[in-house]
Amino acid sequence: MNSKERVKKAFHFDKPDRVPIAIVGIKYDFFYCPTVEPRSWQPTRYPPHVGGGVNTISKGYFRKLIYDWNDKYRKEAGFPKEWWKYPHDSIDEWGIIWKSAGTESDDLTKGHPSKGPFQENWDEFDDYQIPDASDPKYYRLIKTRLWKYLGRKKYTLGSFGKNGFFNLCSQLRGFSNLLVDLARNPKQVDQLIKKVLPYYLIHIEKFKEFYPNLDSIMIADDLGAQNSPFLSPILFKNIFKEPYKQIIQLTHDLDMDFILHSCGQIFELMPDIIEAGVDVFQFDSPLMTGVDNFKKFAEERKVAFWLSSNIQSTYILGTPEDVEEEIKGYIRDVGNNEGGLGICEYATNKTIGTPRENIIAQREATLKWGNYNKKGVIDWID
Repeated sequence: MNSKERVKKAFHFDKPDRVPIAIVGIKYDFFYCPTVEPRSWQPTRYPPHVGGGVNTISKGYFRKLIYDWNDKYRKEAGFPKEWWKYPHDSIDEWGIIWKSAGTESDDLTKGHPSKGPFQENWDEFDDYQIPDASDPKYYRLIKTRLWKYLGRKKYTLGSFGKNGFFNLCSQLRGFSNLLVDLARNPKQVDQLIKKVLPYYLIHIEKFKEFYPNLDSIMIADDLGAQNSPFLSPILFKNIFKEPYKQIIQLTHDLDMDFILHSCGQIFELMPDIIEAGVDVFQFDSPLMTGVDNFKKFAEERKVAFWLSSNIQSTYILGTPEDVEEEIKGYIRDVGNNEGGLGICEYATNKTIGTPRENIIAQREATLKWGNYNKKGVIDWID
């Protein structure tokens, strides 16, 4: 079976030949289909904050082929030609200010949201215009023949990049302010949700229009801290569950899977997210929410999991043998259900300092231990 078939079977408990694996680049089973900011978007007061932050825009090929800041605006704003090397504020197309330490400090993260357009007050809310997700220029990369050729036999993911749904609301309003508003001003939060929800719905429709073979929509929405979700299950259910249902239902109506990436411990929110229709949870730090908890959901075939060796511990601090044992445990405890599991590789290994031997160990362990027989059983598991 090809990669597309393998992942679909794995994520829907339908007897794949092996556990699918994603690595950075086009090798193996997954293929990313990102949107990119229109070149016509050119901020004047700050440098642009694009998906991936300075780790993206510092690459010459990205500036040459995909997006670059106009020299006229750069000079008028008083920034040097290679502005991404130094500490700076930048702005994204939503008007959110981000802080970055710059690549000279080896800060290769996407930066940190600092101030949103509604952080001080709601005065500009009624006149605020969300980005136009119907603009074909967002999809200029995935529209190309090359992109469609490269992804033809892969499981393709429509990626929303830096802005998950809850995260975007918190960035626009300010994280602490939003948490207070959830308790004290829920009607205003509801208005904010109604303001930004069309962006996601239109984006999903356009993704499928411009890339008809798209298999899934993936949203990265960090919902938890180290030990608990940011908001209570009751608040999530009352405020965020319905917009998630709308997003997921549209994804399903267009014959695609819905994949949610989330950082943090979100176990208490998972039942409502599953009820909203999520097909796959993608976790980079699975130990925070707990593999035993995943096991219960997978055994009931309620949802599949796409996991990395734990990036806060094993993946960066362990030995290759530790990584192998962790991946083997995922396969045994989560993936032994005629599917239900995929393995993913952290997108920017250099950012977190992953040893090269651990990256290789995760790939090799998946291929070594993740093979199913024709009955959908992994033979080495008793």
